[in-house]
Amino acid sequence: MVYSAEELLEAMDTRLTASPRATLSQMAQELGVSRRTIVRLLRMARNMSYRSYQQSVLLRIALERLRHDKNVTIKEIALSLGYSSSADFARFIRSKAGACPSNIRRPRGSHVP
Repeated sequence: MVYSAEELLEAMDTRLTASPRATLSQMAQELGVSRRTIVRLLRMARNMSYRSYQQSVLLRIALERLRHDKNVTIKEIALSLGYSSSADFARFIRSKAGACPSNIRRPRGSHVP
């Protein structure tokens, strides 16, 4: 299949949003391109590795779910995104977003007494 750079990036984003743990090999196979094509495209278009790109998509999904899926526990969100524990998930969120999942979930302006 022939893709333009933008089409390939859009297809990767769509697939990673649906399956954020997809490996580079799985992504290349699904898109019908080589791993090297994906690596070069991400380096040129986004200045990042596949792993960094994957983590940015994972972070976007996690933040969206933390903010909007109030009836789902943080642990359930963590497990649905492939984390083996809520502690691993919390470490990832803190390292990338600078706040723990419960603080992200809390509405702005509210505080714990």
